Amino acid sequence: MRHFIARLFPFCFLFAVPFIASAQDDPRDIRIRQLEDRLALVEAKLQTLLAARPDVMPTLTEEHTPAPSPLKINNLVTDRMPPELLPEVGKIGAEVGILFNGSANPFHLNKGTDVGGFIDLPLFDKPRWLHGKVSYEISIGLSRSQTTFSTTSNVAQVTNLTVLNTLNPSGGLQNILDSVTGTGAAPFPVTAPSVTTMKLLQVVPFSFKYTTTALDRFRLRPYALVGFGTYVTIHEQSPTNSGVRLNANLPPSVISLINQVYGGQAPFGGQLVAGQITQSPELEARGLPSGHGNIDIGWLTGGGFEYRLTRTLSMGFDGRWNRISGSPGALVTYGARLGFHF
Repeated sequence: MRHFIARLFPFCFLFAVPFIASAQDDPRDIRIRQLEDRLALVEAKLQTLLAARPDVMPTLTEEHTPAPSPLKINNLVTDRMPPELLPEVGKIGAEVGILFNGSANPFHLNKGTDVGGFIDLPLFDKPRWLHGKVSYEISIGLSRSQTTFSTTSNVAQVTNLTVLNTLNPSGGLQNILDSVTGTGAAPFPVTAPSVTTMKLLQVVPFSFKYTTTALDRFRLRPYALVGFGTYVTIHEQSPTNSGVRLNANLPPSVISLINQVYGGQAPFGGQLVAGQITQSPELEARGLPSGHGNIDIGWLTGGGFEYRLTRTLSMGFDGRWNRISGSPGALVTYGARLGFHF
Protein backbone atom coordinates (compact mmCIF):
# COMPACT_ATOMS: atom_id res chain seq x y z
CA MET A 1 0.00 0.00 0.00
CA ARG A 2 2.77 2.34 0.91
CA HIS A 3 4.54 1.61 -2.32
CA PHE A 4 1.34 2.31 -4.29
CA ILE A 5 0.76 5.69 -2.56
CA ALA A 6 4.40 6.67 -3.07
CA ARG A 7 4.11 5.89 -6.79
CA LEU A 8 0.76 7.74 -7.08
CA PHE A 9 1.91 10.98 -5.36
CA PRO A 10 3.94 12.42 -8.25
CA PHE A 11 0.99 11.97 -10.59
CA CYS A 12 -1.28 13.78 -8.12
CA PHE A 13 1.19 16.70 -7.91
CA LEU A 14 1.36 17.06 -11.66
CA PHE A 15 -2.42 17.04 -11.85
CA ALA A 16 -2.69 19.84 -9.21
CA VAL A 17 -0.10 22.21 -10.80
CA PRO A 18 -2.49 23.68 -13.44
CA PHE A 19 -5.06 24.51 -10.76
CA ILE A 20 -2.38 26.20 -8.58
CA ALA A 21 -1.09 28.20 -11.55
CA SER A 22 -4.57 29.23 -12.58
CA ALA A 23 -5.23 30.45 -9.05
CA GLN A 24 -2.03 32.54 -9.06
CA ASP A 25 -2.55 33.95 -12.60
CA ASP A 26 -5.83 35.65 -11.91
CA PRO A 27 -6.69 37.97 -14.86
CA ARG A 28 -7.31 40.86 -12.48
CA ASP A 29 -3.82 40.49 -11.01
CA ILE A 30 -2.31 40.40 -14.47
CA ARG A 31 -4.22 43.55 -15.43
CA ILE A 32 -3.05 45.35 -12.30
CA ARG A 33 0.57 44.46 -12.99
CA GLN A 34 0.25 45.74 -16.56
CA LEU A 35 -1.22 49.03 -15.36
CA GLU A 36 1.53 49.43 -12.78
CA ASP A 37 4.19 48.90 -15.46
CA ARG A 38 2.58 51.49 -17.72
CA LEU A 39 2.29 54.00 -14.85
CA ALA A 40 5.95 53.54 -14.02
CA LEU A 41 6.83 54.21 -17.67
CA VAL A 42 4.71 57.38 -17.72
CA GLU A 43 6.33 58.62 -14.50
CA ALA A 44 9.81 58.03 -15.95
CA LYS A 45 8.94 59.97 -19.12
CA LEU A 46 7.44 62.82 -17.07
CA GLN A 47 10.54 63.10 -14.91
CA THR A 48 12.69 63.30 -18.03
CA LEU A 49 10.54 66.10 -19.52
CA LEU A 50 10.47 68.05 -16.24
CA ALA A 51 14.23 67.79 -15.94
CA ALA A 52 14.62 69.25 -19.44
CA ARG A 53 12.06 72.06 -18.82
CA PRO A 54 12.26 73.12 -15.16
CA ASP A 55 10.45 76.37 -15.95
CA VAL A 56 7.19 74.50 -16.56
CA MET A 57 7.36 72.30 -13.45
CA PRO A 58 4.13 72.80 -11.47
CA THR A 59 4.23 73.38 -7.73
CA LEU A 60 1.92 71.74 -5.22
CA THR A 61 0.68 75.09 -4.01
CA GLU A 62 -0.30 76.47 -7.41
CA GLU A 63 -3.91 76.35 -8.39
CA HIS A 64 -4.73 75.41 -11.91
CA THR A 65 -6.52 78.19 -13.77
CA PRO A 66 -7.74 77.83 -17.31
CA ALA A 67 -5.66 79.77 -19.83
CA PRO A 68 -7.48 82.51 -21.72
CA SER A 69 -8.16 81.79 -25.33
CA PRO A 70 -5.54 83.54 -27.49
CA LEU A 71 -6.52 86.29 -29.88
CA LYS A 72 -5.66 85.79 -33.51
CA ILE A 73 -4.85 88.65 -35.86
CA ASN A 74 -3.95 87.64 -39.39
CA ASN A 75 -3.40 84.09 -38.14
CA LEU A 76 -0.84 85.33 -35.55
CA VAL A 77 -1.28 84.28 -31.93
CA THR A 78 -0.90 87.42 -29.81
CA ASP A 79 -1.05 86.01 -26.28
CA ARG A 80 2.71 85.53 -26.05
CA MET A 81 5.99 86.15 -27.82
CA PRO A 82 7.38 83.56 -30.25
CA PRO A 83 9.54 81.00 -28.41
CA GLU A 84 13.24 81.64 -28.04
CA LEU A 85 16.25 79.69 -26.84
CA LEU A 86 14.58 76.49 -28.03
CA PRO A 87 16.66 74.35 -30.39
CA GLU A 88 13.58 72.57 -31.69
CA VAL A 89 12.23 75.77 -33.26
CA GLY A 90 15.60 77.07 -34.46
CA LYS A 91 15.71 80.19 -32.25
CA ILE A 92 18.65 81.23 -30.08
CA GLY A 93 17.29 84.66 -29.08
CA ALA A 94 19.84 86.71 -31.07
CA GLU A 95 19.03 89.70 -33.26
CA VAL A 96 20.57 91.91 -35.92
CA GLY A 97 19.04 95.24 -36.82
CA ILE A 98 19.22 98.55 -38.65
CA LEU A 99 18.72 102.02 -37.14
CA PHE A 100 17.30 104.96 -39.11
CA ASN A 101 17.77 108.02 -36.91
CA GLY A 102 17.83 111.73 -36.68
CA SER A 103 20.70 113.21 -34.67
CA ALA A 104 21.44 116.16 -32.42
CA ASN A 105 25.19 116.66 -32.77
CA PRO A 106 27.93 117.88 -30.44
CA PHE A 107 30.34 120.77 -31.16
CA HIS A 108 27.34 123.14 -31.45
CA LEU A 109 26.55 121.88 -34.95
CA ASN A 110 23.17 121.54 -36.60
CA LYS A 111 20.95 118.48 -36.43
CA GLY A 112 21.50 115.79 -39.02
CA THR A 113 20.89 112.18 -39.89
CA ASP A 114 22.28 108.96 -38.49
CA VAL A 115 22.29 105.43 -39.91
CA GLY A 116 23.55 102.45 -37.95
CA GLY A 117 23.30 98.78 -37.22
CA PHE A 118 23.66 96.39 -34.30
CA ILE A 119 23.93 92.75 -33.34
CA ASP A 120 22.38 91.49 -30.09
CA LEU A 121 23.73 88.25 -28.58
CA PRO A 122 21.92 86.77 -25.52
CA LEU A 123 23.93 86.10 -22.37
CA PHE A 124 21.35 84.71 -19.93
CA ASP A 125 17.67 84.90 -19.04
CA LYS A 126 17.81 83.38 -15.55
CA PRO A 127 16.90 83.74 -12.68
CA ARG A 128 13.16 83.93 -13.17
CA TRP A 129 12.81 87.09 -11.06
CA LEU A 130 14.76 88.90 -13.78
CA HIS A 131 11.61 88.91 -15.96
CA GLY A 132 13.73 89.35 -19.07
CA LYS A 133 17.11 88.68 -20.59
CA VAL A 134 20.56 90.27 -20.53
CA SER A 135 22.43 90.42 -23.82
CA TYR A 136 25.68 91.72 -25.29
CA GLU A 137 25.34 94.27 -28.07
CA ILE A 138 27.78 95.53 -30.70
CA SER A 139 26.71 98.61 -32.67
CA ILE A 140 28.04 101.00 -35.27
CA GLY A 141 26.62 104.23 -36.69
CA LEU A 142 27.44 107.24 -38.86
CA SER A 143 26.02 110.72 -38.20
CA ARG A 144 26.16 113.52 -40.79
CA SER A 145 25.35 117.21 -40.52
CA GLN A 146 25.97 120.53 -42.31
CA THR A 147 26.31 123.88 -40.58
CA THR A 148 27.06 127.29 -42.12
CA PHE A 149 29.08 129.80 -40.10
CA SER A 150 32.07 132.09 -40.59
CA THR A 151 35.62 130.84 -40.12
CA THR A 152 38.91 132.75 -39.93
CA SER A 153 41.98 131.58 -41.86
CA ASN A 154 45.32 132.53 -40.34
CA VAL A 155 47.02 131.25 -43.49
CA ALA A 156 45.07 133.84 -45.51
CA GLN A 157 46.31 136.59 -43.16
CA VAL A 158 49.94 135.65 -43.73
CA THR A 159 49.40 135.33 -47.50
CA ASN A 160 47.74 138.77 -47.64
CA LEU A 161 50.66 140.34 -45.80
CA THR A 162 53.15 138.74 -48.19
CA VAL A 163 51.29 140.02 -51.27
CA LEU A 164 50.79 143.56 -49.91
CA ASN A 165 54.42 143.92 -48.79
CA THR A 166 55.49 142.84 -52.27
CA LEU A 167 53.17 145.24 -54.08
CA ASN A 168 53.52 148.12 -51.63
CA PRO A 169 56.69 147.82 -49.52
CA SER A 170 56.07 151.18 -47.90
CA GLY A 171 52.56 150.29 -46.76
CA GLY A 172 53.71 149.69 -43.21
CA LEU A 173 50.98 149.46 -40.58
CA GLN A 174 48.20 149.70 -43.17
CA ASN A 175 49.46 146.52 -44.87
CA ILE A 176 49.24 144.71 -41.54
CA LEU A 177 45.72 145.94 -40.79
CA ASP A 178 44.44 145.05 -44.28
CA SER A 179 46.10 141.64 -44.12
CA VAL A 180 44.73 140.70 -40.71
CA THR A 181 41.18 141.90 -41.37
CA GLY A 182 40.96 140.91 -45.03
CA THR A 183 39.89 144.40 -46.10
CA GLY A 184 41.30 147.22 -48.20
CA ALA A 185 43.96 145.96 -50.59
CA ALA A 186 44.05 142.38 -49.14
CA PRO A 187 43.41 139.97 -52.04
CA PHE A 188 42.11 137.06 -49.94
CA PRO A 189 39.19 137.07 -47.48
CA VAL A 190 40.18 136.25 -43.92
CA THR A 191 36.85 135.67 -42.20
CA ALA A 192 34.20 134.33 -44.53
CA PRO A 193 31.10 132.12 -44.40
CA SER A 194 31.74 128.42 -45.02
CA VAL A 195 29.72 125.23 -44.89
CA THR A 196 31.06 122.80 -42.29
CA THR A 197 30.31 119.18 -43.09
CA MET A 198 30.76 116.77 -40.20
CA LYS A 199 30.86 112.98 -40.25
CA LEU A 200 30.81 111.29 -36.86
CA LEU A 201 31.46 107.55 -36.77
CA GLN A 202 30.35 105.65 -33.66
CA VAL A 203 31.86 102.22 -32.95
CA VAL A 204 30.51 100.64 -29.76
CA PRO A 205 32.01 97.16 -29.30
CA PHE A 206 31.02 96.78 -25.66
CA SER A 207 27.53 97.34 -24.26
CA PHE A 208 25.09 95.46 -22.04
CA LYS A 209 21.40 95.40 -22.84
CA TYR A 210 18.46 94.39 -20.65
CA THR A 211 15.21 93.44 -22.35
CA THR A 212 12.10 92.83 -20.26
CA THR A 213 9.62 90.10 -21.14
CA ALA A 214 6.87 91.39 -18.83
CA LEU A 215 4.83 92.63 -21.82
CA ASP A 216 5.23 89.57 -24.02
CA ARG A 217 1.47 89.04 -24.11
CA PHE A 218 1.30 92.27 -26.12
CA ARG A 219 4.26 91.23 -28.33
CA LEU A 220 6.13 94.23 -26.89
CA ARG A 221 9.61 94.27 -25.36
CA PRO A 222 11.10 97.47 -23.89
CA TYR A 223 14.87 97.56 -23.33
CA ALA A 224 17.68 99.67 -21.88
CA LEU A 225 21.41 99.60 -22.53
CA VAL A 226 24.72 101.10 -21.43
CA GLY A 227 28.14 100.76 -23.02
CA PHE A 228 31.49 102.23 -24.03
CA GLY A 229 32.68 103.14 -27.50
CA THR A 230 35.08 104.91 -29.84
CA TYR A 231 34.10 108.01 -31.82
CA VAL A 232 35.81 109.28 -34.98
CA THR A 233 35.02 112.86 -36.05
CA ILE A 234 35.89 114.13 -39.54
CA HIS A 235 34.98 117.68 -40.63
CA GLU A 236 35.76 119.98 -43.54
CA GLN A 237 34.83 123.51 -44.54
CA SER A 238 33.71 124.60 -48.01
CA PRO A 239 33.98 128.40 -48.55
CA THR A 240 30.99 130.06 -50.15
CA ASN A 241 33.14 132.29 -52.42
CA SER A 242 35.94 131.62 -54.91
CA GLY A 243 38.70 132.41 -52.45
CA VAL A 244 39.67 135.79 -53.99
CA ARG A 245 38.33 139.28 -53.13
CA LEU A 246 37.25 140.88 -56.41
CA ASN A 247 36.61 144.19 -54.65
CA ALA A 248 40.14 144.48 -53.24
CA ASN A 249 41.74 147.95 -53.48
CA LEU A 250 44.22 146.80 -56.07
CA PRO A 251 44.80 147.56 -59.75
CA PRO A 252 42.46 145.54 -62.00
CA SER A 253 45.41 143.83 -63.68
CA VAL A 254 46.68 142.56 -60.31
CA ILE A 255 43.21 141.32 -59.27
CA SER A 256 42.82 139.57 -62.64
CA LEU A 257 46.19 137.86 -62.27
CA ILE A 258 45.49 136.70 -58.69
CA ASN A 259 42.05 135.48 -59.67
CA GLN A 260 43.51 133.60 -62.63
CA VAL A 261 46.11 131.85 -60.48
CA TYR A 262 44.13 131.24 -57.29
CA GLY A 263 40.45 131.66 -58.10
CA GLY A 264 38.39 128.58 -57.27
CA GLN A 265 41.41 126.41 -56.38
CA ALA A 266 44.16 125.98 -53.80
CA PRO A 267 45.09 127.43 -51.43
CA PHE A 268 41.72 129.02 -50.55
CA GLY A 269 39.34 128.16 -53.38
CA GLY A 270 38.43 124.61 -52.37
CA GLN A 271 37.50 122.56 -49.32
CA LEU A 272 39.51 123.78 -46.36
CA VAL A 273 41.43 121.60 -43.94
CA ALA A 274 40.66 122.70 -40.36
CA GLY A 275 39.15 125.90 -41.83
CA GLN A 276 42.58 127.17 -42.89
CA ILE A 277 43.79 126.05 -46.30
CA THR A 278 42.95 123.78 -49.20
CA GLN A 279 45.05 120.66 -49.72
CA SER A 280 47.56 120.63 -52.57
CA PRO A 281 46.43 120.18 -56.20
CA GLU A 282 48.35 116.90 -56.40
CA LEU A 283 46.26 115.41 -53.60
CA GLU A 284 43.09 116.72 -55.21
CA ALA A 285 44.10 115.11 -58.52
CA ARG A 286 44.47 111.73 -56.77
CA GLY A 287 41.02 112.07 -55.25
CA LEU A 288 42.25 111.86 -51.67
CA PRO A 289 39.68 113.20 -49.19
CA SER A 290 40.44 116.40 -47.37
CA GLY A 291 39.39 117.32 -43.89
CA HIS A 292 40.45 117.36 -40.28
CA GLY A 293 39.60 114.63 -37.80
CA ASN A 294 40.08 113.18 -34.37
CA ILE A 295 39.37 109.97 -32.49
CA ASP A 296 38.00 109.89 -28.94
CA ILE A 297 36.50 107.47 -26.48
CA GLY A 298 33.16 107.87 -24.75
CA TRP A 299 30.16 106.11 -23.32
CA LEU A 300 26.49 105.83 -24.14
CA THR A 301 23.18 104.98 -22.59
CA GLY A 302 19.83 104.52 -24.22
CA GLY A 303 16.65 102.54 -24.59
CA GLY A 304 13.64 101.81 -26.69
CA PHE A 305 11.17 99.08 -27.50
CA GLU A 306 10.52 96.46 -30.16
CA TYR A 307 7.20 95.15 -31.41
CA ARG A 308 7.34 91.66 -32.86
CA LEU A 309 5.57 91.47 -36.20
CA THR A 310 6.47 87.85 -36.98
CA ARG A 311 8.75 85.23 -35.51
CA THR A 312 11.74 86.72 -37.37
CA LEU A 313 10.85 90.41 -37.83
CA SER A 314 10.29 93.30 -35.43
CA MET A 315 10.16 97.07 -35.55
CA GLY A 316 10.18 99.80 -32.93
CA PHE A 317 11.86 102.92 -31.54
CA ASP A 318 15.47 103.44 -30.42
CA GLY A 319 17.08 106.41 -28.66
CA ARG A 320 20.71 106.81 -27.52
CA TRP A 321 22.72 109.47 -25.69
CA ASN A 322 26.47 109.50 -26.44
CA ARG A 323 28.96 111.46 -24.36
CA ILE A 324 32.23 111.96 -26.23
CA SER A 325 35.33 112.76 -24.20
CA GLY A 326 36.45 116.37 -24.57
CA SER A 327 33.56 117.52 -26.79
CA PRO A 328 30.99 120.17 -25.90
CA GLY A 329 27.49 118.76 -25.96
CA ALA A 330 26.50 115.19 -26.73
CA LEU A 331 25.48 113.10 -29.70
CA VAL A 332 21.80 112.14 -29.39
CA THR A 333 20.26 109.74 -31.91
CA TYR A 334 16.58 108.85 -32.09
CA GLY A 335 14.41 107.09 -34.63
CA ALA A 336 13.09 103.82 -35.99
CA ARG A 337 14.63 100.37 -35.67
CA LEU A 338 14.14 97.23 -37.75
CA GLY A 339 15.19 93.90 -36.23
CA PHE A 340 15.72 90.40 -37.61
CA HIS A 341 15.62 87.56 -35.05
CA PHE A 342 17.31 84.19 -35.31
